[in-house]
Amino acid sequence: MKKFFKILGIVIVVLVILLVATPYLFKDKIAELIKTELNKALNAEVDFADVDLSLFSAFPDARLEINELSVINKAPFAGDTLFFGNEVKLDLPIGDLFNGAREPIRVNELAISEAFTRLQVNEEGVSSWDVAVVDSTATTSTTQAESSGGFSLDLKHYQVNNTRIIYDDAVTKNILEIVDMNHSGNGDFSLGESTLETMTEAKVFYSLNDIAYLTGQQVKLDADILMDLENQKYTFQDNKALINELELVFEGFIDLEDESTIVDLSFNAPTSDFKNFFALIPETYRTNLDGITTTGDFKVDGAIKGTVDDTYIPTLNIKVVSQNASVQYPDLPQKITNINIDAHLVNDTGLVEDTYLDIKNTAFNIGQDRLTGNAMIKDLTGNMKVDVNAKGNLDFANLTRAFPMPDGVNLDGRLALDMAARFDMESIEKERYERINTNGTARLSDFKYLGGAFTKPFIISKANLDLSTSRIKLNEMLAQTGNTDLKASGNIDNLIGFLLQDQGLKGRFNVSSNTFDVSDFMTASEDGGDSASAKANQSTATQQSTPTEQAIKIPAFLDASLDFTANQVLYDGLTLKNVSGSAIVRDETMTLNNVRTNIFNGAIGVNGSLSTKGETPKFTMALDMKNLDIAQSFQGFEMFQNLVPIIGALDGTMNTDINFSGDLNNDLSPIISSLAGDAIAQLLTKDVDVSQNPLLSRINQRVDFIDLDALNLSDFTTKLNFSNGAVQVSPFDFNIKDIKVTASGSHSLTNEMNYVLDLNLPAKYFGKEGASLLAKLEAKEVNQITVPLPIRLGGAMTSPQVNVDLQSAVTNLTNQIVEIQKQKLKDKGEQALSGAVNDILQGNDPKQGIKDILNGGSSGNTQTQDSTSTSNTPASEKDDKDKIKEAAGGLLRGLFGKKNDTVKEKKK
Repeated sequence: MKKFFKILGIVIVVLVILLVATPYLFKDKIAELIKTELNKALNAEVDFADVDLSLFSAFPDARLEINELSVINKAPFAGDTLFFGNEVKLDLPIGDLFNGAREPIRVNELAISEAFTRLQVNEEGVSSWDVAVVDSTATTSTTQAESSGGFSLDLKHYQVNNTRIIYDDAVTKNILEIVDMNHSGNGDFSLGESTLETMTEAKVFYSLNDIAYLTGQQVKLDADILMDLENQKYTFQDNKALINELELVFEGFIDLEDESTIVDLSFNAPTSDFKNFFALIPETYRTNLDGITTTGDFKVDGAIKGTVDDTYIPTLNIKVVSQNASVQYPDLPQKITNINIDAHLVNDTGLVEDTYLDIKNTAFNIGQDRLTGNAMIKDLTGNMKVDVNAKGNLDFANLTRAFPMPDGVNLDGRLALDMAARFDMESIEKERYERINTNGTARLSDFKYLGGAFTKPFIISKANLDLSTSRIKLNEMLAQTGNTDLKASGNIDNLIGFLLQDQGLKGRFNVSSNTFDVSDFMTASEDGGDSASAKANQSTATQQSTPTEQAIKIPAFLDASLDFTANQVLYDGLTLKNVSGSAIVRDETMTLNNVRTNIFNGAIGVNGSLSTKGETPKFTMALDMKNLDIAQSFQGFEMFQNLVPIIGALDGTMNTDINFSGDLNNDLSPIISSLAGDAIAQLLTKDVDVSQNPLLSRINQRVDFIDLDALNLSDFTTKLNFSNGAVQVSPFDFNIKDIKVTASGSHSLTNEMNYVLDLNLPAKYFGKEGASLLAKLEAKEVNQITVPLPIRLGGAMTSPQVNVDLQSAVTNLTNQIVEIQKQKLKDKGEQALSGAVNDILQGNDPKQGIKDILNGGSSGNTQTQDSTSTSNTPASEKDDKDKIKEAAGGLLRGLFGKKNDTVKEKKK
């Protein structure tokens, strides 16, 4: 007995070892089999990351797990993903793992998770899923299966979890997208006939010709399907479908023939409550439907019958009908009553181009107002043709009492509409407006909007649309909000394209205003509770802050041209007079052309663009400023306070051309630190108030021999470059009386500066202190002497540092005096030599004449001796130069740091 148990134990251990080892023995074989068979069977690239085989996870079956399985199309869809499954699991009988190469491996269960499938039809009608390789040597599918081995789907259970499927047909313009799909089925695919129990839930999106019909409706289907696998016929048995909350029941079958598919299906809604209508509305837009009460019926029934092949589709007859229904939202006093809907989707011939939607009568009442409409839409899958009519009146006050508005929104006013339109979608897409036929009128009167879009009520006293031309004409619109009044007229090119497709609203408009206040178009959160004038005085640090997400936005839907005039525009604390120009608004960008305005007793011309498309608004501008009052401009333009702070001390006018770009704040004012560009400024002024600028005041104190109040900048021109938070000033010249000054340098937008003033100082400014030093020189020599005197300006504009480079000035003055004296000695030597030659020629002794000239006299008997004569030795020359240098240094130092009577006299 002990021996038996010992043998039994050994057998069990061996079996366990075999069970554990088998997956490793067959893993590579199965992985290679899968890849080989799939690539052999499909005209596509099949790959996966890993394969795992387990004999325990699904015992008594083996479980094959394939990770990151992908099927990539070849031409003409090269590179497109046909299928991707993050995880694919197959349960296989363990015995089938030992099958021969020509014996199929049965699959009992299949599970696919996190999958994606894209099914495409290109413009040539080629399908992306037509990737099966046809074996020309096989006589029948059965023979092929028997000869090729591979896998056999004898499923008892399958499931697809968290999957997305896209069907995109470029020929018919059908796009179907199924997302978040979970589907499972239980049956027996090994039997000729059995019942498949299925459960499906997903969100469905569907559009035709760019018109969305399903936009995320939640769909559920619980259906038992009788499968006749031998004849490929599938018949609906017990089933229930839900579209959102609309319940539908299906009857009929689908029969897959060799060359076609036969469809015979009918469906209906088992209940007829009008609430079923709201069940068709996507869940995203159904937030206000809780607690609504309805009366009346809503019937849905349809039949889909016929053959599906390359030529035909099934005939269709789908009806949606409602009569005398009503709905009332909770907490609102007004009902929407007398609701009638009668819509039919029909195809009588089986030809896809003969499908049409007939909306015979749609109408409803809000209070005493009734709106009615009807439409016929043909050729749904081709160049769709639309014939629509709408008529009625609407009181917006009643609308707000019957239909829930967004929080804080209130409407008032009246709409009168009577219109008809006939058009085809190709004309809309290609903007062939002459082929669009419209007729009728639309009138808006005493309209009032109160809500978050404006800080104050937006009122349209009247607006009239003439719909009798191919381009809809806005005859007149009068509007007002806050301080702003607007009057507009013009043409709308594509109102239908704007309403039905993703097209911008195109047209050309003339807009005029007596007063246009930009702050009227800013919400309270954008404005921050500050007045516009206060915003004009914000610090540079504030202006450098990052714009918020609540910046004023140019509407993305506008694609229009505007010609505008305004008597005055109020913007950021400024008042612009006589504003006129044109603008093109497109792609969230406004391009300004030939804009003119009067401000600061002058005029400004503007060309450029402004875009709010990105997270941070940006602009590029060219400004042509003429005869601007400098003082007013400095106070009004914060940009001037940062770019040219010194002009705050000037009084007069200026001309400026500025080309620059940068970022904008939430109120569309410039972020100073982001500015980049250049400017050419011409000053037309003679008056300088030194006390108005700390820098000029400090220079006036430090350099007391010049009077900056006497500065003359009339017709003065300079050029500025600014970028990366700094302003670079190109060298420019100006005069302070007879002192020529050359200025250059830069400053940061935080007002840290680095400038140099190079003064050419005439010798006459040396006064009495310079008399002894310059006494050796003749008057004309003194008048020719100017001393370069560099003055460096640093620190902050509000607390400047003024540094005078005396050493270079002393050296320059000393060298000039020494050179003049050297030249005089040279001239005397030449004179003496000439006199000596004359004496020799006349027979006289030349020695005395030479002595007289060197002592300051002339040749002949002159005995006067120049007491200032200088020895000609190198040592004496060095001593004399040091004395001159010492005297020059004392002289220049005497010009700074004290008030000097002589200097004052010179300034007079």
